[in-house]
Amino acid sequence: MKRIYLILIIGMAFMQFGCQNVLDTKPLDKFTGDQVWSDYPMAEGFVYTMYANVIGRMYTPWREECLTKNAQNQVWGGSYISEKTEQIDRTYNAGWGWYDIIRSCNLAIQNVTASKFSDKEKNLLLGEAHFLRAMVNFYLVKRFGGIQIIEKVLTPEDNMLIPRASTKESYDFILQDLEFAADKLPGTNNRGRATQGAAYALSMRVALQAGAYLNDNSYYQKVINAGDLLFALPYYALENSYDNLFNKYSTAVASKENILVFDRLEVNTTFQDTPMEYLLCNSDNISSKLTAEALKNHPLVESFEGWCNFAPTQDLVDDYLVTDADGVEKPWNQTSYSTNGKNIFEKIFNHRDARFYASIVYDSCHFFKNTVFTRADGNVSNPSIDGGNAYGTTTGYWYAKGMYQDKKVWSSDPTPYCYSILRLGEAYLNYAEAALMLHQEQKARDFISKTYQTHGGFKNSITASGDDLWTAYKRERNVEMTLEGDRYWSLLRWGMQKTGGIVNADYVNNGYVIPELVGKMHAIKIDKNGINYNVVEISEYGQNLNFTPRRYLFPVPYSQIQQNSKLTQNAGWEQ
Repeated sequence: MKRIYLILIIGMAFMQFGCQNVLDTKPLDKFTGDQVWSDYPMAEGFVYTMYANVIGRMYTPWREECLTKNAQNQVWGGSYISEKTEQIDRTYNAGWGWYDIIRSCNLAIQNVTASKFSDKEKNLLLGEAHFLRAMVNFYLVKRFGGIQIIEKVLTPEDNMLIPRASTKESYDFILQDLEFAADKLPGTNNRGRATQGAAYALSMRVALQAGAYLNDNSYYQKVINAGDLLFALPYYALENSYDNLFNKYSTAVASKENILVFDRLEVNTTFQDTPMEYLLCNSDNISSKLTAEALKNHPLVESFEGWCNFAPTQDLVDDYLVTDADGVEKPWNQTSYSTNGKNIFEKIFNHRDARFYASIVYDSCHFFKNTVFTRADGNVSNPSIDGGNAYGTTTGYWYAKGMYQDKKVWSSDPTPYCYSILRLGEAYLNYAEAALMLHQEQKARDFISKTYQTHGGFKNSITASGDDLWTAYKRERNVEMTLEGDRYWSLLRWGMQKTGGIVNADYVNNGYVIPELVGKMHAIKIDKNGINYNVVEISEYGQNLNFTPRRYLFPVPYSQIQQNSKLTQNAGWEQ
């Protein structure tokens, strides 16, 4: 019964596309504090609600792909357009102000410590509270640099004008919380709850970002140390099928690769409550959606009932390698097939990285019950690559990753969904990057090869060195982690590695402009016969991507600085 109660509460979690605060409506508000913290199931219920607020609100970041060239927003709506084109100023709020959730974590820590629960019960709840507090603070430090460190329950008598700690102090505080959590948490736990392995995996993610922003190799060593502890645990293994990891609910929740998941059950989740609503196109056999030629030549077996907000670009697709006729993996436009192929499939889409087929909907592939065509006069295409029919892709692709194709979907259909929050594949890549920064190339090659071979389906291993190894690593990370909220923050981290980090005193950096975050994106236009194609430039509503070095950190919202004279602004956002 306890596990059912956990998933029911976590299932009410915040999604990025909005719902009411669980804390405002939870049954626990009918009880006094003494009642909650003297009864273990009620205290546990309080912590469950913290999971819903932290993970549901902050760690389902699939839309963040729109911050990069990996995705173009479709003409009827989208995400992060003003950020991506840098039309924001000091008033912009990138997520400052989750201190109500930190207060909940601190309440749990204070009251569980003082409770009469058994040591086993205390350790579990304390480990989870410290783990969740670390998650909130990492969400903040990644965006703003130094944060307001609050490690106790504040009262009206406390001074609320709390200054920002330095970036180093902030990262160190987060890592201390995770070290505490790893010591207290069990090796295994109910699905959706933190474990020792989750604490190690999150420590790797945090320390990797810290190493770049602080220009301190000791943090890369922390990544290695946490990885060694994680990999020694007997619970995890790479999923042999990348498709099973993301595209089927039953296999995703059962996968040994997942270290921490956010599991939404169909009892309180519909299709429109999941990313699938916003990744699936909208198309039907009617003249307002399909051209006469599409209706004649490519009618749909079943309609698509999503409302896709953004689509993958050619820039992302280019990173999925092809195994050429000589057995060597190459970019698609460097293969013999691109010259000798008879049609678009043979030229571009055959012999690709296995993750391409699990992640991308492309011309002439099978999707749900349909063979879909993104070519001119196709059944899911846009007549004009720059606009026109608002129901077709403007890039030549849709996303397949994260789509459960086992049944036709409607917005109100009960639909379970599993988000992968922490997984072994990312941990291997974090470990590889730390090894690269510590000049341990063979170790890096070994760990890049794990996902490259197991998920990519390639027979060869990574053998590159020097700059070529870095290129191989960055490409591998992009295709492995797409739609998982990783790309933008990795680009910032790699930019920081080039600039030597930030100066803690005033958050200045050395001004490296990240080339992957400026200029135009690319799409593919395929002729109606599916033989010839052109790769063309695209933008966001006519605006190019823009990145200036101030965006290594977002602004502290000016409204917060007006309320608290102790807060300082990040460099470049003063006006």
